[in-house]
Amino acid sequence: MDEDDADSLDGVDTTDPPVGAEMADTTDVDTERAASALGSLADEDRIAILLALREDGPRSFVDLQAAAGFEDSGRFNYHLDRLVGRFVQKSDRGYDLRAAGAKAVDVVTDERFGESPAAVDRPADADCPNCGSELRARYEDENVEIACPDCAVLVHYGYFPPRGRTTRVADDLFDAYGKRLWRDFTLADRGVCPYCSGRMETQVERDSDHHLHYPAVSDCRDCGAEIATAVGLRLLADPAVVAFLYDHGVGVDDRPFWELEFCIDDSAVSVVADDPLRVVVPIERGDETLRVTVDEQGRVVETARTKRR
Repeated sequence: MDEDDADSLDGVDTTDPPVGAEMADTTDVDTERAASALGSLADEDRIAILLALREDGPRSFVDLQAAAGFEDSGRFNYHLDRLVGRFVQKSDRGYDLRAAGAKAVDVVTDERFGESPAAVDRPADADCPNCGSELRARYEDENVEIACPDCAVLVHYGYFPPRGRTTRVADDLFDAYGKRLWRDFTLADRGVCPYCSGRMETQVERDSDHHLHYPAVSDCRDCGAEIATAVGLRLLADPAVVAFLYDHGVGVDDRPFWELEFCIDDSAVSVVADDPLRVVVPIERGDETLRVTVDEQGRVVETARTKRR
């Protein structure tokens, strides 16, 4: 790997939308109504109602009042009325969360809005593709960083909700984060934005700004999110790759992606055709190599297993 490529090898980035991409029209957002809806959440009693409904719903008026901790039914009714229609729905079965209410509770429980969980710093059980030093995995200020302490290579940086940290011992934190990223990358590769569920399109780029030789870059046409990774990382859901690794004692869901060198380093990737673009990702295990040919959209078009003599 060139020294100029030693800044950042992989990541999930939310950036400005690509030029020419079709974007969702946000000019019709009623900002006044949006502010009113969000303002109706700015009360601890209403948050208590939403939390009670998440715990168990639907609930009757009396049951919900008790579960939310209200003694005064008039005061309870006032706060409940502010939520019904926007975040809470009423039916013959009682009161229950609407989709917007469930999302609001997700924000509350994910963030917790308290002090950030304690920092965690662990060896990442993987070598830096630039200098060979052991990578470090660090969680601080609600973000995970996989980086080299010696040459400043940044392999990955991304958000992980506080709830994901506080509900696990430190040793399980990064394993859970790796599984979550595997899901996000797979969704992006299948054309589904992991942030907004919008339409994602993937291109394998050359001469990229992402500090990789041939990154797979997925852009969301609807929210503008961008996910850029080593092209090898997009192969973890391919049946031939999964089978090859399994034959060599590696389960793709048993370890975080940064422990697999072809997922963070693309220095061995080669171009085998220019128009249309075709690149080959070699995956080596033992005396075998799986050569995976990928097209310009990041799709596998051919695989070949060979044994070294």
